[in-house]
Amino acid sequence: MKLIVADSSPLIAFARSDYLDLVRTVAGTIHVPHTVWQECVHDLSKPGAQKIQQAAANGIIICLDDPALPTSLEVAPIDAGEKAAIALALKQSCPVLLDERLGRIVARRHDISVVGSAGILLTAKARGLISAVGPILDQWLSFGYRLSNELVAEVLQRANEER
Repeated sequence: MKLIVADSSPLIAFARSDYLDLVRTVAGTIHVPHTVWQECVHDLSKPGAQKIQQAAANGIIICLDDPALPTSLEVAPIDAGEKAAIALALKQSCPVLLDERLGRIVARRHDISVVGSAGILLTAKARGLISAVGPILDQWLSFGYRLSNELVAEVLQRANEER
């Protein structure tokens, strides 16, 4: 990948665990629509917000105007950030970094390639950029990031890690 559009939840998770650089290394340039940017940094006292703002200052994240939404996205039962991220990925013909199940379904219905946070971690481990995914997943779970037990088990199995 050379470019990815990101939704707010994965950005915040990677920022809180200090791995935004990892996303860029694995996926390329990170673009975010303005709506996602606002969700991430509207309150700089929230966890991860300052790191996301700093990543933008360092050119790791590039904020762009929200594209016009296709009618099919206007009525989709997902939040505004997910809609804007999918629309920007459509416009730029690139994958979207998205973890919410319903958002992933909507993106795929629009023929957008979807990458999840766990997929970024698995690729990073395969490339030798991180030694293990388990500790990062555990950290995210401690933050309250929603990862199903099934997903964690599958990711750990694919990473050849045990609990």
